[in-house]
Amino acid sequence: MSALHRAIQRIHTIADAPRLTRFYLNPPKTVEVEFANGSKFNLSAEFLRVYSPAADGKIRSVGGEKVIFGRRHVGIMSAEPVGNYGVR
Repeated sequence: MSALHRAIQRIHTIADAPRLTRFYLNPPKTVEVEFANGSKFNLSAEFLRVYSPAADGKIRSVGGEKVIFGRRHVGIMSAEPVGNYGVR
């Protein structure tokens, strides 16, 4: 789930990126993440869909604005670790 990784990068620079201490899935609509520095985030399925690299193929331009179709009625049913820091 590289959207999560990108969200973390926007919040913190690589130099001071905190360690993920908690990842909790609230199916089907949210994921809660907590970091060693005390930061907590509640990420919606829609947010993760919009910022997912898989969404790149679903981007359309409507009136000059990028629109991602299929983002409103998405849900997260499961999550599994991938490598050292990724989530699928």
